[in-house]
Amino acid sequence: MSVVATRDPPELEESREEARKKIQPSILSSLSICLLMFLIGLYTTMDAVIYVPIANSFNALPEAAWIINGYLITTTALQPVYGKLSDIVGRSQAMAAASLLLLVGSIISATAHTMFALIFGRAIQGLGSAGMYTMVNIIIADYYDERARGRFMGIASGMWSLSSSGAVVLGGVIVQYSTWRVAFWINVPICLIAALVVLSTVRLPVPSGTLAEKVRRIDFGGSALSLLAIVLILLALSWGGRDYAWGSATVVCCLVFGILLVLLFIVYEHRVPLEPLLPLRLLRTRNVALSFAAHLVFGAITYAPLMFIPQWSLVVRNTTPITSGLYTLPFTLSEFVSVVVSGVWVTRHGRFRECVWLGSGLLLSGLTPLILLDRQSSLGYIIGFQVVAGLGFGLCIQTLILTAQVSAKDSDVASVTSVCLFMRSLGAILVVAVLTSVNGNRLTREFARITRAYPEYAHDIALVYENQSLIHSLALPPDLFDSLVNAFMEGMRAAFTALIPFSALFLLLVSGIKHKPLPKK
Repeated sequence: MSVVATRDPPELEESREEARKKIQPSILSSLSICLLMFLIGLYTTMDAVIYVPIANSFNALPEAAWIINGYLITTTALQPVYGKLSDIVGRSQAMAAASLLLLVGSIISATAHTMFALIFGRAIQGLGSAGMYTMVNIIIADYYDERARGRFMGIASGMWSLSSSGAVVLGGVIVQYSTWRVAFWINVPICLIAALVVLSTVRLPVPSGTLAEKVRRIDFGGSALSLLAIVLILLALSWGGRDYAWGSATVVCCLVFGILLVLLFIVYEHRVPLEPLLPLRLLRTRNVALSFAAHLVFGAITYAPLMFIPQWSLVVRNTTPITSGLYTLPFTLSEFVSVVVSGVWVTRHGRFRECVWLGSGLLLSGLTPLILLDRQSSLGYIIGFQVVAGLGFGLCIQTLILTAQVSAKDSDVASVTSVCLFMRSLGAILVVAVLTSVNGNRLTREFARITRAYPEYAHDIALVYENQSLIHSLALPPDLFDSLVNAFMEGMRAAFTALIPFSALFLLLVSGIKHKPLPKK
C-alpha cells in the first residue's frame, strides 16, 4: 500500500510562514540562550563536588544522598508542569518564575544550619531548576527548524559542557578555600541575570485567554500524584536494606503505595485533565515512546560517574576538593567536543539516529571499566574511560531529545521536551537511590566486620562512617586505615557493578529508533 504525500492549502502554508517570521531569533536572543545554558551548567554540576563535604560538615554522611535527592525530586515532578505552563502563560513568564524559585531556594540553602533546612532549600531550588533547563530547550525548539535546531542544540549544550567543566573545579576551590555556602550564594546573581536576559531578549507570543481559563488548563492533580509516587518509591529504595529490612512493613508499604500511585497517575492522565502532563497518545509514536524510555535509563547512567568519582578521589586517593573536581574534567571536556560535533553532523546530514547509536555504545564501553577502579588505578586509566563515556554522553544528550521532538506534532513539542527531561531526572533519582543503597548496604556490612576485628577502635570507626574526611586525620593503625579505605572502595565497586545493566538496557532501547529525515525548512 503506497502513501501519497499531501500538501497543506496555500493559505495555511502562508499563515505558517508568517508565524515563523514573527519568532525568528535575533543574534541577541541566540546569545542569550547560550548564556542561559552556561549559567545552568555552572550551578547544576557543582553539586557533584560539594555534596560530600557538606554532609561531612553536618557529620551526616549517610544522609548525603538527600542533598541531591531533595533537589532531584522536585526537579523531576515539576519539569512536565513547566512545559504545559509555558504553553498557557508564555515562555518568558514561566522562565522568570523558575528563576525566582531558584533564587529563594538558593538563599535558604546558603543560610541553612541543619541538614533538614538544607534539604528543604534544595527542594525549593529544584522547583526553579526544573523550569530553567526545560524552558531553554523549549525556546530552542520554538526558534529553530529541525535541521538548524540540531546545530544550535550542539552549540548551546557545548556552553553547558564548558561551564560544567569549570563548575567542578570552582566547587573544589570554594570548599577548599572558603565555605560550601558560597556555592549557593553564587546562584543569586545567576538567577537575576537569567530573569533579566529572558524578559529582555526572548520574543515569543503570549497565549491568549483569561487567568482563570489558563489556571484550569494546568494539571495540578497529575503533578501531585507524580510527586507523591516518586517520593514513596524513592524512600523505599533508599531505606531498603540499610535503615530497614527489605521485607519490613515500612519499605513494603512505601513501594506498594508508590506503585499504586503510578497506576492511578496513568488512569488520571487518561481521563481527567483538559491538558495532561503526559498525553498518553504520544506513546503511540515509536520514536517518542523509545525516547521517553531511553531518557529514563540515560539519566541513570550519566549521573552516577559525576556523583561517585569525586567521592572516590576524596576518600581513596585522599585528594583535595579541587583535585576531586579535576578528576571529572575528562568526562565534561570530551562531552563538549562530541555535543558540538553531533550538532554539526545532524544539521549537515539531517540524521540523528547514528549519533544516538554510537553514543550508547561509547557509554557502555566507558562506564563498565568503573568496576575495576581501585587505589592503584593509573591516571591514564581514569582519564581514558571518562573520555569514552563523555563522548557517548555528548552524542546522546541533545539528539535523544531531538528524536522525540521531530517525531511529534508541532503542538506537542513543549510537552514532549518536558517529558523527556522529566524521564531523565527520574532516572537520575532512581540511580542515586539504588546506587547509594547498594553502596550503603555494602559499606554497613564492611564497617560492621571491621568493628568486630578492631573493637578497641569502635568509636573512631563510627566517626569515620559518619564523616569520611576523618579517615585521613584520625590516628589509626595502618592495617585499620587500609581496611577502612578498602571498605569505601568495595561499596563504590558494588554501586558501579549495579550500573552496568542500566548501560546495556540503554543500548538496547535506542537500537529500536527509526530514521526520520529532518527537513531543511
